[in-house]
Amino acid sequence: MPTADSAARRYDEAAQLLDRAVQAGGRDPNLAYLLALAYKRQGKTQEARAAFRKITPPDANVWLQLGLLSLQEGQAAQAEQEFTRAWQMDPSSYEACHNLLMTRLTLNQLDSTLGLLPRAIELAPTPDEKRFLEVLQLLLQSCQSASRNGEYRLDPVLTDFSAEDEQRILRLARSLGQLDTVLTLLATLAASRHRSIPVQEAYVEAVLAKAKELVDRCAWGEAERLLAPIIRDKPALSGAARGTLAALYNLLGCCAALTQDFDTAIRHFQAALKLLPKDARLHQNLALANELNGDLSEADPCWNQYFDLLDGKVPQPPGQPDYVEELAYEALNRLATQYSEKERWNGALSYVQRAARMRPQDPETLERLFHLYNHAKRPEDARKVLRRLRELRPNEPQYDLYEIDLIEVKSLNDIERMLNDIDRILKRYPDDPRVEERAVNMVGNVVPLMGNLCDQLTDQMSKVIDQVRHLPNYQINWSAVHEVMRDLQKEFQRLRRITTKCLPLVSSEEHKRIVRDLAEHIDRKIEVCRSMSG
Repeated sequence: MPTADSAARRYDEAAQLLDRAVQAGGRDPNLAYLLALAYKRQGKTQEARAAFRKITPPDANVWLQLGLLSLQEGQAAQAEQEFTRAWQMDPSSYEACHNLLMTRLTLNQLDSTLGLLPRAIELAPTPDEKRFLEVLQLLLQSCQSASRNGEYRLDPVLTDFSAEDEQRILRLARSLGQLDTVLTLLATLAASRHRSIPVQEAYVEAVLAKAKELVDRCAWGEAERLLAPIIRDKPALSGAARGTLAALYNLLGCCAALTQDFDTAIRHFQAALKLLPKDARLHQNLALANELNGDLSEADPCWNQYFDLLDGKVPQPPGQPDYVEELAYEALNRLATQYSEKERWNGALSYVQRAARMRPQDPETLERLFHLYNHAKRPEDARKVLRRLRELRPNEPQYDLYEIDLIEVKSLNDIERMLNDIDRILKRYPDDPRVEERAVNMVGNVVPLMGNLCDQLTDQMSKVIDQVRHLPNYQINWSAVHEVMRDLQKEFQRLRRITTKCLPLVSSEEHKRIVRDLAEHIDRKIEVCRSMSG
């Protein structure tokens, strides 16, 4: 039996021989016709069209072949014109009539299709073909009636014709490639054969395809209005497979979400998940709907289900073997960012932990995990991650600063220790801009704390002064007042030394101004303490 490759070689050889014959001056139109057919069977539509156009004058067969080429190229309107020429030149050709009929049907030209059907029925080569065309005629007449009156005028034949003819009608509808025409035919067929599972399934599929087309064009409301009646159509739903029903609810959920009706979207996605509980993408849609509805606590379990179910069964673009892993990793990072922005550190931490399990050797993921452990007040876990980071990047100077991040700054001792460590690291790495930038940020974060500690000392001082002012002199324990003031003076002086150490470490003019103002404020408090320390 000849293989496809051997047949292709024969067509190629035939085309070369015929082309040489035509180039040599062969005037027989059959040469050009055979050459065009050889090109056509090789899939060379442009060369075939050029060969057919060399036949002058073109006969009905040439126009028929040109129409078939146009159909291959997806040019239905042009094919309709070429089949019309073929039909006009040979009104007895069933092939020309049949192709013209089907092309007009594809173009949703129901009136002209119906006008051609009586002649097609007359020319039908077999009784089976004739019966099929008669069924198609009745179906189109019902479609035409519905489009004009809004009601179906159903012929009893449409209810009783054979399963074989039904399958042929369904194959025809699915082959047309024009969704409006397909939906028109199948809606009428579904109304007349409401007990047929294949018909109802095909009708729901056509509605889904049309709705998806509308969604792609951002016509979400129109898509929702097309889908909503199907939910209430018991005959249509009875014939639909679980996957088709899930797709229906999913698309309705997408329409609702895109029109900001998140409660309705959630209900539809939940209905889809009851049908396909293991579909990762449905869990993702439900998670997004809850998230957009402002309910992260409801979105969390959906996201975790999504990540658990995400595997190689999820469709992935060609040439991207790591698509599923990349998808999961990026989604985890997005969620971690979202929780971090809301300062919900434990929520962010759970997603970054999962990302770190996927990429245990990725420094950027581990750095993020370190910072989240720190925010979540889990210093020991943060130190473990820092050790792993140092193993991966043993000469990374920023990790010395990460160690300082783990210092819990509460007192002047903590601030002083932190500033000393920062100063030491800056001197160790004097030309590293990353270290300098991070160190400056860390110092900038300490400045407000210094102000708070100054306020606390000032409050203590104010209480003592207030007591001195309001108590009679004989009730004041002056030795205690002097001792408290000396202690406060020491604390203010220490804080003043820290501000002096801090000033060269900050870079922003705003921070410098704040530190200078703070230093001047402390100087005034020191003078007050000195005046009352005895």
